[in-house]
Amino acid sequence: MYLALRQRFTDGELAPSERLTETALAKMLGVSRTPVREALGRLQADGLVVPMARGVAVATLSSAEVEQIYELRASLEGLAAAQTARLQAVGRIAPAEIRAIEKAAEDVERAVGEGDPKHSAKANLNFHRCFGQAPGNVFLTDALNRVWDRIAVSTVSNLSDSEWAQTVLAQHREICRAMAAGDEEAARRAAEEHILSAMRVYTAAHKQ
Repeated sequence: MYLALRQRFTDGELAPSERLTETALAKMLGVSRTPVREALGRLQADGLVVPMARGVAVATLSSAEVEQIYELRASLEGLAAAQTARLQAVGRIAPAEIRAIEKAAEDVERAVGEGDPKHSAKANLNFHRCFGQAPGNVFLTDALNRVWDRIAVSTVSNLSDSEWAQTVLAQHREICRAMAAGDEEAARRAAEEHILSAMRVYTAAHKQ
């Protein structure tokens, strides 16, 4: 139940600040309120929901928290990209895995081209998960999963802005090129700049 409910949150099916009750969630999932209550307790511990007078609300992030979590994400994804490139440089990562990362980037391009913001956001997150998990560093993957989930739940995707979406696609290609070339420092810089750019676009949009 916890994993099923968490997936609905991280897939963006529930909007930031949206209020929910145990009864409504139990009806949505076709279960009793008891497992929903237990799952919500775990989601609250994860920082994905906050308690309200009646039920819970989907978590949000303040402007300061957005900057903090994006800066952390930039460092973590920069490390993941650098480690992936390092493994590529010494032949310790399968060609199929590099191709899978490139395909994930292509999937984002396809989704953006179709004009579906929700599908684009899911494809985008999948790309980041794909290269973030590629080094096989379980501690890094755990930290990234927590950051990705918190951002997915607490913010709205930037990809509804068509101009920014094209920048995202170009930056994805740059990350892929650097990793495929085994260029550790270029991969780190490209991944870090990509996330910091996303932070700047997001914070500017929400100051308006």
